[in-house]
Amino acid sequence: MRGRRDSAHRLEAEIEFTGWQKLGGALFRARSATPIVVILVVLLWPTPGGLSLSRGAVALALVAAGEWYRFRAVGVAGKCTRTRGRNVKELVTSGPFAHVRNPLYIGNLVLAYGLVVLSKVDWLLWAFPLAFFFQYGAIVAWEERILTERFGKEYERYRGEVRAWIPSARAYSSPGSHGFRGKIAWESERDSLRALAILVAVLVFKHVFFHGALAALMNR
Repeated sequence: MRGRRDSAHRLEAEIEFTGWQKLGGALFRARSATPIVVILVVLLWPTPGGLSLSRGAVALALVAAGEWYRFRAVGVAGKCTRTRGRNVKELVTSGPFAHVRNPLYIGNLVLAYGLVVLSKVDWLLWAFPLAFFFQYGAIVAWEERILTERFGKEYERYRGEVRAWIPSARAYSSPGSHGFRGKIAWESERDSLRALAILVAVLVFKHVFFHGALAALMNR
């Protein structure tokens, strides 16, 4: 394991990155902090009480759609989803990756935007997508520089046919052999699903019960 990490670091050290790509590498290494910041904002930012049925339905539909897309991507890529960038060993071009280059990140975006809608922190409706594409635009630039160095013409062909962010109905002409593996997807996502369910429940509680109890207390 250590030998593979050392090899990956040597490869990265030999690549000439632009300033934007270097920023992407730094943001990739710090990417676990982003969800924590968003969660703190949506939980702690003051919002008006109550939650309309239509807003709740839209939010939950986005969360479910984003998680479903993540689940599909993880089930095809397996551990490759955890080692994109310098440690990647295989180029995954089948399943959802045959239609768009970054299905996992798209799933993250849709899922997180659903939580933003559910949070009722309305300034995040425009601020979150801007922050997301700034961060992941840089991360993807860094990843793709490494993937180009590692896989050469194979990756250049894939990138030439498949868009980065907008899925296409037409699949990649030479998809790989990676198939969907439900067990791997579940093992990878089950902790995230539990955390997601807790977060959704806490947000609903915040809107429906906390604000209602607070209003009743103030009106005594």
